[in-house]
Amino acid sequence: MARQSSPIDEAFHVNGFPLLEFDRRPFHNHLLTGFVLGWNAKLTLIQIVEDQQFRLNGYAIFRNSDVKRWRPVSKELFLARAARIHKLRPERPRAATLASLKDVISSAGSVFPLLTIHREYIKRGVCDVGKLVRVSQRVMTILSITPQAEWEEEESYLLKDITLLEFGGAYEKLLSRMSKKRPASAATSSHSSRPAAPRRSAAPRPGTPRSPR
Repeated sequence: MARQSSPIDEAFHVNGFPLLEFDRRPFHNHLLTGFVLGWNAKLTLIQIVEDQQFRLNGYAIFRNSDVKRWRPVSKELFLARAARIHKLRPERPRAATLASLKDVISSAGSVFPLLTIHREYIKRGVCDVGKLVRVSQRVMTILSITPQAEWEEEESYLLKDITLLEFGGAYEKLLSRMSKKRPASAATSSHSSRPAAPRRSAAPRPGTPRSPR
């Protein structure tokens, strides 16, 4: 029996990974675009394709329940053609697992120096950046870092409040390289929250996206 076709089959693929656009409004007014590296009933992991230089720019994991709709990027569209010209080669991050958000945070934190946390139901348009200290089934703790690459105090967040987690992007890499070794007694009163950068959003394109699940 022939396999029934899926909307994902229409997407441009590289290394077996489909290129998709995700509509997460009202959190983002623009689409989140990337190569889908894995998904399950609750979470999706993508390698982001940013819309300025059309390059790979880190990873994002988000809850499927926050996706309004998604659609495949076919090989004829500009974004797919740009990916082909730039010879983009998506790949899964080392030790990546989607068993649960806790497992994703634990594996990403063991490989990448900084994580970017979004809690869009609580602070839309604001994110928090830091180095993973520990994570449990309910809470994660990071050593916060400011946009000036200055280390702060430890901050804890409920996993249930996290709607989007990013890591391995240009911003996190540069911030990590700019930072200095934190003295054992260092602590400041300022906070590391910063406006969420639009660097990773793709411009909306016409189409009829389908329900993600």
